[in-house]
Formats: sequence, C-alpha cells, structure tokens
Amino acid sequence: MLQDSAARRQRGLQAADNMRSQYLLNTRRDVQQGHRLITLPNAAHLTYGANDDPRLLALIEKVPSELWGAKLALQLIAQRLQGGESQFASYVAELPKGFPGIPVFFPRTALDMIDYPPCSQQVKKRCKWLYEFSTEVLARLPGSPEDPFGGVAVDINALGWAMAAVSSRAFRTRGPTQPAAMLPLIDMANHTFSPNAEVLPLEGGGGAVGLFARRAITEGEPLLLSYGQLSNDFLFMDYGFIVEDNPYDSVQLRFDVNLLQAGALVANVSDALGAPLDLAPRTWQLQLLAELGLVGPAANTELNIGGGGPGAELLDGRLLAAARIMVARADGEVSGRGVERLCAVDRPLGRDNELAALRTVGGVLAFALSNFATTLDQDKTLLAGQPVAVPQAGGVGERELPPLASEDEALAVRFRLEKKKILSRALQRVGALSQAAAGNSELRQTAGSAAAKKGSKPAPATGKGFGSKKR
Repeated sequence: MLQDSAARRQRGLQAADNMRSQYLLNTRRDVQQGHRLITLPNAAHLTYGANDDPRLLALIEKVPSELWGAKLALQLIAQRLQGGESQFASYVAELPKGFPGIPVFFPRTALDMIDYPPCSQQVKKRCKWLYEFSTEVLARLPGSPEDPFGGVAVDINALGWAMAAVSSRAFRTRGPTQPAAMLPLIDMANHTFSPNAEVLPLEGGGGAVGLFARRAITEGEPLLLSYGQLSNDFLFMDYGFIVEDNPYDSVQLRFDVNLLQAGALVANVSDALGAPLDLAPRTWQLQLLAELGLVGPAANTELNIGGGGPGAELLDGRLLAAARIMVARADGEVSGRGVERLCAVDRPLGRDNELAALRTVGGVLAFALSNFATTLDQDKTLLAGQPVAVPQAGGVGERELPPLASEDEALAVRFRLEKKKILSRALQRVGALSQAAAGNSELRQTAGSAAAKKGSKPAPATGKGFGSKKR
C-alpha cells in the first residue's frame, strides 16, 4: 500500500489546502541547498510497463502517441477500480474530484471566451477524441475478452477525470519517449519559472527519484518546481492556469501572402505611385519564400510572436524576412543574402525596404489584434467585474457583454489578454525598429515597394490569421 512510508518524506514537510481542491507542499523548517526533501522509490511511481495486464497495455496502444496523458489515464482508471487492492489506493483516494480551469471541461460560454483559434481548435480536437474513444472503444469493453476493467463500464466522465488528473500532475522523468508517471506527494509542488526545488534521479536507485532543494528554503515557504519553459497554451490546456507576462508564451500566426497583403492594407503601405501595395508574388519572390520554408510541399507556415524566453526577440524573423521579400521592387534588393541575413531582425537591408516591411509587419500584428472580439482594455474591464459594449456581428450596433460569471470565464479572458499583450509589445518593437531605420543615415535608399494595380483588393486571410496549435 502506498502511504507516507513509501513516498518517504524527510522531516519538515507539510501539505496545505490552497482553497481550490488542490494542495500545496510547504516546509516546516529551514533547509539548505541540496537537501533531499522526498525520496520516491520506483515502485511508488504510478505508471505502466511490461508487467501490467496485457489487456490494459493493448488498450493503451490504441491511444495516439501525442495523447500521452490519455495513455496514463487508463492506468489511473485501472488502479482506481481496484480500490483497496491497489498499492496506490491511498494516493488515488486523495486526488481531487474535479479539476477547475481545464478547458476541456469548460462550459460553452467560457470556451467561446478563449477567442484564440490555436487553443480553441485543440480543445475541440481533445473533446472529439474523448467522445469517440469513450463511445467507440471503452463502451464496447464490458463483457469482452479485451476488458481490463473487470466488467465495469468506463464512461466519458471517468476518462475525462483521469485525463485531467494526469495532465495536471504527471512527470516525464524517464524522457519524452517513455511512459509518463504520477509521483505521489512530489506532484503537490506547484509551478514557477524560478523554482526552489527540483526532481532528480537517485544514483543506483533503480529508478527512484528525489525532491531536492535547489537553494536554501525558509520555514513555511512553498516548494515550487519548474514544469519546464512552457507557453501559456500548454499551461492552460494541461494544468488549468496561466502565468502573467510569461516569457515563453507566444502568439501563433499562419503564414499566407494574403496575411501580408492584409497587413499592408491595414498599415496603408503604398507603392511609388501612391497606390495600395499589391503583394501578388512573382517567381523570384516565391523562390525566396521557399528558401524560408514558407511555401512549397514541405513548408512550415507556423510563425510565433514572442515565446523565446526572457530578453529574446519578439518578432519572428521569418515574418520580417517574408515582408522584406514581398515589398522589394526587384530581386536585387533581397536575393543572394541568405536565409540568416534575411531573417536578422536588427539588420535592415535598405531604408525604404525596411520601413515598408516593418509597416507591413505592424499591419499584420494590428490585424491579428483586430480579430479578437474585445480589446485589451475591454478585457481588463471584464476582469474588474464590469460589463463592456462590443460591436454586433456585421458591425451594426452594439451588444453588451455581462460581467464574468465564473472562474472559468475569468481564466479564459486572462488567457486571451496575455496574447493581446504580446501583440501590443510586438507592435511597440516594430515602432522602435522603424524609428531606428528612419534615423539611420548609413542605410542605402531603396524603393522598397512593388508595382501596384490600382484598386486591387487582397483575398481575405484564412483562419483569422492565427496558426493551428500543434501538440
């Protein structure tokens, strides 16, 4: 039976309720850097492997590899159904009955408030898989030779609970290609990008791990781990929280020439004759875009604004490179520079080219911001408990958004607010780069624009300009 003696705690730890059906792990006395706080033997890791029921392992194999949490969730269900016979009975009994903040379980109103396609699409994908696996696989197990659950019907609610428990608590201590594990007691430590503790394998421990102090920790201080350099998308989807001003968070865009054209229109970028800039690509431009990996059969069209970590460049170099290529009047302005040079954000090719490219990129960012149903300031008003008025669909009249009615709605608004802050900071970066380019007397003059077709209108950008979330 897994109890405190199995997940051995060095004296000086205590669990405390954090008021959200979860627990925190605190120290009861001062500890020094390097002190081992918890020892967890390999046998106390809730995971799966070759020694498990072959029927359970066969069921786990039916889960796509990217849904690693669902694989471990099936083992958690099996342990839960064993009741007191499971060595993990006391641990499973202490798991929360619900997991607030996990988007898969949001009501429709909260889901709609996410308003960020890469995340919304991922929620729909997970919900679709959860429903199909529950109805087409699990529902057919009771009474069959393949049933690892002893005839008990496992429905979508049980699988959803187990997936939420696993995604919010599991560790990949054995590497990304090996099964994840739930680590009792250790998994009560919360996340921070400045952790005071860490999980390390024990030498000669046969798979055992320990929780160690990364620095001196004072009495009563919560033990905090880093779950990794994770974006808010990952933290939101799997853990049910976000980090404000997360340096690893980003806004995903999907490259399309039409997206650049929309940006040029928004920013009023014009050609040498003063007409709206027409970005219909020519052969040499398509060749350069292919070198960037933005067009062609093997293209990777996902762009990221932000997400590089503290102090990293906000702008995606490939986005700026694409803009430099598309606003160029002739291939001599951009050809022969190489991908690295084209993508160098702080190294303009020429004054006019750079100013037109930056204005186009700024227009793309403004276009992305405009695709949210609310503004940054309106989100702040909603989080302050006040209603806001937004335009009706079609732009005729206004409708009132009532004050937020739940923690789930508030979390969804906080999530999208962080995306808008990233785009706003990126716009400020574009402004600073534009000012620097305009004032740089050493930059050679270039036309920086393509021939225009007067009265031309770009095709609408697809997917609201946002990319698709990849897991």
